Amino acid sequence: MERAYEQVQKVTGLTLDTATLGPKVRVYVSGSLGVSHVWRGYQHPRDPKGFIFLNARVYRGALSGNDATYIHELTHLFTWKYRSHTLREGIADYVALTILPGAAVGPNEGEAWNLSRIPAEVLEYLGTIKPIPGWVTTDPLRRSAYYFASYRFAKYLVERENFATLMKLYASDDPEGDIKTLYGISREEAVKAVFGPRF
Repeated sequence: MERAYEQVQKVTGLTLDTATLGPKVRVYVSGSLGVSHVWRGYQHPRDPKGFIFLNARVYRGALSGNDATYIHELTHLFTWKYRSHTLREGIADYVALTILPGAAVGPNEGEAWNLSRIPAEVLEYLGTIKPIPGWVTTDPLRRSAYYFASYRFAKYLVERENFATLMKLYASDDPEGDIKTLYGISREEAVKAVFGPRF
């Protein structure tokens, strides 16, 4: 975790907000935990703390070097303020897979999805500030697609410009509008560039 901490700093160019999150990141591992997450999960920005909860499978995978979920969760602490949930998840996966290429992350085992098979309803959320859809917590298949699509969208934006530009979009109060200013294309055009013209 200490090595991952340094690598996340290097990839993101960010430092941990210790004034808000506290001076240490605390990691808890539990065999009874279903999904790994940061303190309060999707509600973390309302009560931010430097806590990560890992399930035992993810912990074992981290020790063997084939699961990067712990890096994903650590990245959430470095980027705890957000407007777009899909950018938040996409950046966390992008950082995790930059540090540990080919690893499993969260609900996905490496490059698990054919891009043309991502459901159109998932694509509607990419780069928006729409509330997290309820099915992200109730439907494992759509959850997997949502996370993978978020990752591929973030990866595309980094490759089109650079990580610093993606972080400007991430910090924006209006990412749907500001993508045009930062990238020269609309959100819809960016989605089509990655996933094809399906909406």
